[in-house]
Amino acid sequence: MSGDQQGRGRWSGPADVLTHAQLLRLGEQAGATLRRHGVNSGDAVAVQLPMCLESVVVTLACLQIGARRITLPLGDNPGFVRDRLNNCRARVVVCADACEMDERVYPVKTSLHRVLGDCPDVRTVLVVRQLARPVPWEPGRDRWWHEELRPRTLPPRPYPGRMSDMRLDDDRADRLVFDDPLSGRSSDDSDHGWGDGPAEDAADGNLMRLINERPPHHI
Repeated sequence: MSGDQQGRGRWSGPADVLTHAQLLRLGEQAGATLRRHGVNSGDAVAVQLPMCLESVVVTLACLQIGARRITLPLGDNPGFVRDRLNNCRARVVVCADACEMDERVYPVKTSLHRVLGDCPDVRTVLVVRQLARPVPWEPGRDRWWHEELRPRTLPPRPYPGRMSDMRLDDDRADRLVFDDPLSGRSSDDSDHGWGDGPAEDAADGNLMRLINERPPHHI
């Protein structure tokens, strides 16, 4: 996963190279983990991570289950973090143990731990190991991300392909701000990207459909 977790140094960033299918599979595992901790469509998931593989995986997981990703800033902003957590009423927070920022180590989990005493809605904190630093810990609430995501058998899909039996909100975020490039041709197209015509429902604009398809060459 991240650099130090694989023993490859202290750089806060992804150390693995994944295929598209592997990344989607991680997103499914993370989505199943969030659902196991009570996250449903429309719920908020607070994320306090640097740019790393886990941050991308959490975003995919939120899209998979229709949850809202709420980004918490890194840095000395305890009041802002507290207010944002209380306003969004997130029950699950994903954070780093620590990260390097502006050439210094910032204790993400330690800072968050002080704030959570004023955030009664938070029930679960999933901690991503970035720098392997000692962190304050509350048993029953705090869990290691890599332990929660360790390979396990996902429940079988009740429908073929990407269909789901989970009810998703019609106004979820991935349907609000996405303009589907597959719905039309670009000026440099000699075909429809990879030779496949645009899907009949392309005008609906679905972000997860684009992620799961090979993009046209001009994106």
